[in-house]
Amino acid sequence: MNPDPAGKDDGYTKIKENQKSAVGNGKDAAYRVASLVSKVLTPQFIAFSVVLILAFASPIGTGPLLNSLYCFLLGIIFIVVLPISPVLVAYALGRVDIWVSSRTRRTPFFILAIVTYFIGALIFFYGKSTAMYAISLSYAFVTLAVTLINLKWKISVHTAGVSGPSTALVCVFGIVALPVVAMILLVIWARIKIKAHTTWQSVAGAIVATLITLIVYPLVYPLLGPSFW
Repeated sequence: MNPDPAGKDDGYTKIKENQKSAVGNGKDAAYRVASLVSKVLTPQFIAFSVVLILAFASPIGTGPLLNSLYCFLLGIIFIVVLPISPVLVAYALGRVDIWVSSRTRRTPFFILAIVTYFIGALIFFYGKSTAMYAISLSYAFVTLAVTLINLKWKISVHTAGVSGPSTALVCVFGIVALPVVAMILLVIWARIKIKAHTTWQSVAGAIVATLITLIVYPLVYPLLGPSFW
């Protein structure tokens, strides 16, 4: 399958060459671990996990109108499934690789994802589900920031997609959730190790997502309550 039939891919070929160089003769254990981490701790898996946790274990509940099951199903649709669906279709048609490695091809997918996140946020806002509204809004603004940066520079979507939700969990569950920070560092290391991104691209993705989440949550979510400590 040709990931870039038009021959305009500005990232995929270079990344594959770098990865072949990194793995060497296939005996690099660290590379294999990094590759596994990158494949397991995907933004989609993290999104599913966060939606599941917030829908069924939010300290403030899911609001008076939407129960946990409804919040979970709506979260799966608007935070997990719809944002990645256009990428999966394009991949199936052979138009992109699964990671959409080409920077110039990412923008349309980002825009569609932003729209679905905002639609989800509106549904949760009118459904008075603050826990789900906050995470949806966070996803929307993080993706918007990543989209703008990506117009000029290839920031890591992978580290952003892990760091934003992880930061949200800390905002919601407080100090008990701090160990998730280790997961952020692990994913940064993995993306650098397999040469999917440079160090700065990986770190920048994490920083941007973390900062924006820390801006969004104080505006819409009741922080520093008893559950935080």
